[in-house]
Amino acid sequence: MTTASAISAELAGGSWTRGVPTNGPGSDYCAQIPSIAGVVLQFIEPLREWFDALAGDPVATASVAATWEDASRLLIGIPDIVQQARSSLDELDGRTVRALRERHEDLQRIALDASEWTSAAAAALRLASRLVDATRSYVCDALIQLAKFADELFSFAVNPFVISERVEDFARGAYDLIDATGRLVTDLVEALFALDSLLQRLLPIVDEGLGELRRIVAHILPMANALITAPFGPVGVGVGLVLGGAAQNFLQDSTDVEELDPHALHGDERLAWDESQKVTHLSSLSDLVSVNGTTDAMGTADATVIDVKKIRGADGVERWVVSLPSTQDWQWSSDSGALNDRDSNVALMADNPLLRTAYERAVLEAMNDAGIPPGGDVVLTGFSQGGIMAANLAADPAFPYNTVGVVTNGSPIDSFVIPSRVPVYAFQHVTDIVPALDGNVYDATAPNVTRVVMQGSLSPLAAHNNQAYADSVAAWEKQYAETHGGPPPGLDVFTGEVLDHSIYTTRE
Repeated sequence: MTTASAISAELAGGSWTRGVPTNGPGSDYCAQIPSIAGVVLQFIEPLREWFDALAGDPVATASVAATWEDASRLLIGIPDIVQQARSSLDELDGRTVRALRERHEDLQRIALDASEWTSAAAAALRLASRLVDATRSYVCDALIQLAKFADELFSFAVNPFVISERVEDFARGAYDLIDATGRLVTDLVEALFALDSLLQRLLPIVDEGLGELRRIVAHILPMANALITAPFGPVGVGVGLVLGGAAQNFLQDSTDVEELDPHALHGDERLAWDESQKVTHLSSLSDLVSVNGTTDAMGTADATVIDVKKIRGADGVERWVVSLPSTQDWQWSSDSGALNDRDSNVALMADNPLLRTAYERAVLEAMNDAGIPPGGDVVLTGFSQGGIMAANLAADPAFPYNTVGVVTNGSPIDSFVIPSRVPVYAFQHVTDIVPALDGNVYDATAPNVTRVVMQGSLSPLAAHNNQAYADSVAAWEKQYAETHGGPPPGLDVFTGEVLDHSIYTTRE
């Protein structure tokens, strides 16, 4: 198996250059081309094409080389930093510390490899820019020589035999120069192809190294955060683990998403599946809230389940309704099972614009697998963390679909800036503390957000329950219709006949 070290040695060794000269003929001939060889460029086709092709390449290649050199300089210092970090653990002991030491050793090994191959690639690309520059100089030199021949050819002469000899000399000189320069250009092209081949062989190794690096850092984060916050006691350790786990969530690998097989479900999960299949029409907002309950019940803490329905509204427009699961795995033991867990909950609230959680990546894959076309109209709905995910996706400018509506229940979503064109229904029980966890306790909402705070005698624990929300929303809709003489505004966007129904699942 080819290693990064072996490829780095080939890059640094320079055998790929094929003997192409690294220095030109010693003068800036290319600067003289416009004034001296302009006429010749029109008639000597191969040299003209080579000149045009090589004119900008030295600058472009040098720019790429500079980027790799910058990366190499950054990476060279990382092994020492990792070693210092590992040394700081020498006075500590315990299983967590021992695990951290092992991860630091893995990280140092990868950093050393990365420093080696980035340095070798930077040196090879810098050498490539010199090869291109030298070859370009030789092409320009050939053009200058032919320009001189042309001056002699077209200079004043009466004797026709002299003119004939000059034409012959020019043709012979042009042939020799083009032949020699052609071989040089061919050698350069072959050298660059060889360099490209080496770099292409390096890419999968680099990709594998980056993946391993990401996994190592992901494993380190919870433990490292716990050690940092340990001076604040058990609470500090707990906070450190939670925050580190949230950061880890952004870095962990994506999982495989597949269509849910009902035959693999048993007990209450299978009953929830059967209940989900009875939904042939979404007629109200409470219907969407009820679907959130069956979505949760099909997955529980064992797996993430995403429910996708294709509907046709009363206006004849086809849309997709995506039901997203709430927090089902609180990670009291190992981090396995559902992606919609404690860590992803915290990570989603951070609303990182550059990184996606593993849960978010799974949702996007499920929507793609369900056949929703890019830019397709979607309604996003979810209870608790499912609602956070719905708001997160709707507020994301990189979301590949057109969000036309959002329905959440029991979700703290006030910190998300959802485009004003998107109607949002945010249902909250007055005794449910979860919707207030974003710090915006029933303050003013955006014009496109309809926050419905429903009264009741429910305890805080009973208030944060999807079935309780479904009942409350149904009662609110009935009261709204009686008071206003019709359903809540914009209901047509959220409702319609179910044309197709797909359910997807994944797990850590």
